[in-house]
Amino acid sequence: MNNWVLLFFFLSLFFISSTSFSSSSVNPTHKCSVQQTLALLQFKQNLSSINNTLFEYDSTCKNWLGSGYNPIMVNWNTSIDCCDWNGVTCDDSTGDVIGLDLSCGMVKGTIHPNSTLFHLPRLQRLNLAFNNFTHSQLPPAIGRLSNGLMHLNISSCGFTGQVPTYISHLHKLVSLDLSWNGNDLKLEPHVFINLLQNLNVMKELSLTDVNISAVLPSNLSISPALKLLNLGSTGLQGNLPHNIFNLQSLEKLDLSDNSLTGHIPSEVSLLPNLVSLDLYGNNGIDLEPHIFNSLLINSTFLRDLQLFGVNIGFVLPTYLNISSSLRSLYLSNTSLQGKLPDNILNLKYLELLELSGNNIFSGPFPKVNTSTNIPLWRLGLSGCGLNGSLPKSFGNLRYLEIVDLSDNKLSGTLPSSLFTIPSLIFIVLDNNMFQGNMPLELFSLQSLKYLSLANNQLTGEIDVLDNGPDLQTFQRLTNLFYIDLSYNNFRGDWELDALLSSLTNLQVLTLSHSGISVTTSNANHHVNPNFWTLSLASCNLKVFPVSIRAMTYLIYLNLSYNDIQGHIPDWIGEIGKIQLSVLDLSNNSITGTIPNVYEDWSELEGFVLNGNQLQGKVPTSLYKCQKLKIIDLGNNQLSDTFPGWLGDLPKLKVLILRSNNFHGGINVTSSKLKFPFPSLQVIDLSHNGFVGQLPTKYFQNFNAMKNVVKKNTKPEYVSTNSIYYSIIVTVKGVDQYFPQLSVQYTIVDLSGNKFEGEIPNITGNLKSLIVLNLSHNSLTGQIPHSLGNISEIESLDLSWNQLTGEIPQSLVDLTFLEFLNLSRNHLVGHVPQGKQFDTFDNYSFGGNPKLCGPPLTKKCGEHPHELQLEGDGDEEESGFTWKVVVMGYGCGTLLGMVLGYIMLSTGRPKWFNAIADVANHMILNRQNKRR
Repeated sequence: MNNWVLLFFFLSLFFISSTSFSSSSVNPTHKCSVQQTLALLQFKQNLSSINNTLFEYDSTCKNWLGSGYNPIMVNWNTSIDCCDWNGVTCDDSTGDVIGLDLSCGMVKGTIHPNSTLFHLPRLQRLNLAFNNFTHSQLPPAIGRLSNGLMHLNISSCGFTGQVPTYISHLHKLVSLDLSWNGNDLKLEPHVFINLLQNLNVMKELSLTDVNISAVLPSNLSISPALKLLNLGSTGLQGNLPHNIFNLQSLEKLDLSDNSLTGHIPSEVSLLPNLVSLDLYGNNGIDLEPHIFNSLLINSTFLRDLQLFGVNIGFVLPTYLNISSSLRSLYLSNTSLQGKLPDNILNLKYLELLELSGNNIFSGPFPKVNTSTNIPLWRLGLSGCGLNGSLPKSFGNLRYLEIVDLSDNKLSGTLPSSLFTIPSLIFIVLDNNMFQGNMPLELFSLQSLKYLSLANNQLTGEIDVLDNGPDLQTFQRLTNLFYIDLSYNNFRGDWELDALLSSLTNLQVLTLSHSGISVTTSNANHHVNPNFWTLSLASCNLKVFPVSIRAMTYLIYLNLSYNDIQGHIPDWIGEIGKIQLSVLDLSNNSITGTIPNVYEDWSELEGFVLNGNQLQGKVPTSLYKCQKLKIIDLGNNQLSDTFPGWLGDLPKLKVLILRSNNFHGGINVTSSKLKFPFPSLQVIDLSHNGFVGQLPTKYFQNFNAMKNVVKKNTKPEYVSTNSIYYSIIVTVKGVDQYFPQLSVQYTIVDLSGNKFEGEIPNITGNLKSLIVLNLSHNSLTGQIPHSLGNISEIESLDLSWNQLTGEIPQSLVDLTFLEFLNLSRNHLVGHVPQGKQFDTFDNYSFGGNPKLCGPPLTKKCGEHPHELQLEGDGDEEESGFTWKVVVMGYGCGTLLGMVLGYIMLSTGRPKWFNAIADVANHMILNRQNKRR
């Protein structure tokens, strides 16, 4: 405090002397007051400057200010008048600080509620944009500036918490920007409404990414002077207020990424100054085709039109007429119909065209005029149902930088003209039917950074190294950071270290199932530390590439379906540091134990080691991976008790431990959670050695399997890091491969173990269960009637147990049931009739000697003499063979004579006849099989 008193004293002397000097000057100018100088210095005391390499907005600020910008507060000291400090503007007549612009100032710190920043009563402009004030809150003290503040910008600063109600008291505000602080900055709905009502002179309001979450009233009270209104990603709901489109001064309107509904009124095409309209992602909004057409033609100044997801349903004409002002047309997923207009790629002024996701287009790809200088730099026609080949004239789009034609039915060879476009940097052609070799021109396209040709039928040999003038090699494309050639029919042997050392900018390499073989000498070569995806499934790899150890930012690693041998390296925990999301080493020849080194993989979502020869136990360090969704360790030689501690993983959806040597009982004592496995939707413990009762406690907690959720929207699939998870599970009696696992597909497979006791009634609470397999155990008791509550079930297998009693009538009402196997039990009574049960045959019920009625041949009311007749070919498995019968002949002859005398003397020949019938039937069956 004493230091501040001394500083105040010296500043006072400086102020007196400077004003005395000024009074004798020809052009007197008032300098910054002592109080305001102190306020600014105290504000600076809580802040610091950020190094360029650590500044998160470095690229943004360089694009805005150039590379010469520096920390803005470096000259804030007492030797310079505060009016001359960087970012400070003073009133020439009074010396008051009226402007503070610290944007891109490389400033870091916290703005406290009592910050002296708000001790500048004449402040008119405050700009703190693009700095790091993370976890700071905008304090109520902002209200002190209500007499003068006209412009406030705190965008992209990391502010959090509630925006104070005093924000609506700043009645002189002309512009307000609170955008891009993350969704942790909240604006209460009533504050938002007051803000709109009270700020009558507002011209620019930008609240993008502020969490408002309000239902908009049908009529908004808005400043008539408003020119810019950005409310994107704010959680707005309700009907689109029509009076927004009556603001005659409006130039830019952004309501994107909300949940707004209703119709866009015809007034939208009459706004005389409209330059930009963005309604992206509001799937409940409709735009009448005639209004849309008028908007395209009549909007004099409209440059950018973004309607992604808006339902238009417009039938495109053969010739499209649009305003000459339009530069950007974003109409993806808008239900456009017809075929692409003939002139769609010949519009003289259009620079960006996005029509992706309108998959009801038909017809061939339109041609490009050779005489027209088209400025188009971005073209998106993904998922449009286009067919035929790409025209050679495509290469006439000489300014094209980004082209996405993925997910169509395009065929033929790739035109060489496409790869002669000099500025092309982004090519996405995956999921089509292209054939033939890649054009040689591709390998000379120096501008290329992103290449995706996955899921086509491309062929030809591609090499890594440049060994001749005519070879196809990527070595010269040094700007490439993304390559995806997966699922094609290429040839070639790629040396991984040579590729990585040549393409030093490479961050993504996906060659899975491409036909390319990958080898590695495991030499020490340069690897881009920013490498984040490596997918080499089915590339004939024999060893672990050591180069991946240096990929400290790796997110996705897939080395599945190779012939990797040996142990998993102990350094595997170093890969990706804390960023690794997916590790897939499945279907190799890996031996040894699984290293217990995953404590730092906090972002891990998928851990897949299925189909190896791994031994030992499940590594307990996986407990630290709290974001895990998928653990697949099936088809190995692991020997462990059930890892119940996995139940503490809150997001775990899939647990596969099938075909190992797990043993012991399953209990919940090892879980710390009261309700373990809260998100589990697939559990496969089949073909192990588990014993004891079925895990009733777990069945009670499988909440993700209890609620039936039917969605009419686009299907969703289980994914890790946006990559779909594939799975092989036993469904309807056979192993089935699912390339994508629906989030609604739930499976419980505990078959092939030694479980005993009864099936718990609580199983019937798993109402969304699709597959239940408890076969090949030693379960007893009756089939619970509650299983009839599993309304979504499609496959039910309880075969090869010791179940008794009748088949519950409730199972008849399972209308989705396609596969039922209750064979090889001790069930009795009638087979229920009607509905789905009328579709099942003998196979579903065989091996239950006391069952009767269709589809069994045994009629109800007859004697049970057809023992074990409903199933074929099971003599060996049941242990009863004719070798045993023959061995018994010698010692059984005398016993047979005695039994024969007893039967004849007691008058019970029917019993003997029944046995004879059984024997005769079995002999006939064996003779038929031999034929």
